[in-house]
Amino acid sequence: MLSAIVNTSPLVRRLIALTIATVTACVLAWAVFAAFDSVASAQAEIEEKRELLGQLQSVAALAKRLDSTASPVAAANPEFLTGESEAIIRGGLQTRLNAIATANGVNVLSAGNAPVLSEAGVDFIGLRANLSGPLEGIHNAVLAIETSLPVLFIREATLRTTDVGPVAGRSGDPEIFAEILFYGPLQTPVAPAPGGVKP
Repeated sequence: MLSAIVNTSPLVRRLIALTIATVTACVLAWAVFAAFDSVASAQAEIEEKRELLGQLQSVAALAKRLDSTASPVAAANPEFLTGESEAIIRGGLQTRLNAIATANGVNVLSAGNAPVLSEAGVDFIGLRANLSGPLEGIHNAVLAIETSLPVLFIREATLRTTDVGPVAGRSGDPEIFAEILFYGPLQTPVAPAPGGVKP
């Protein structure tokens, strides 16, 4: 067939070359469109998950406020972080984060201390962590962080994705990178020192 094409007239050869170029351009245009469509779908899904995170965070914050206005108890409350020092508490948070990430097929790229917060007379200790994994794994890990005890609240979350276009041999969810800032409340003393928040 190739020899037959070579032996045809120059006009026919040009028409064949033009047809091949047109088909190639159409295939490339379809691939680009599919890549943009995949990115748009992934971004829409991420926005839905972020809205769900916001709703969960609001419910958890309301539950925390209701608990803090209830009668103060001296006994250890499972909803609060406990430990002999901030370093031990942060170590416990790191261990908990690693366990949640492993259970959901997510990688902890890095984790560092977040500034201590104090709101409404309650001190909070937290971590800033970078995670990577499939969309479902990130969603489940974030859900586990905010729905397990002791209570943790995600105050900030940044999600991004790369390589979502069609790639030869690639299938499944795109890789998601998430940076989250989360805090847990410390047990408030029953009788705090006058005029102050616990150091």
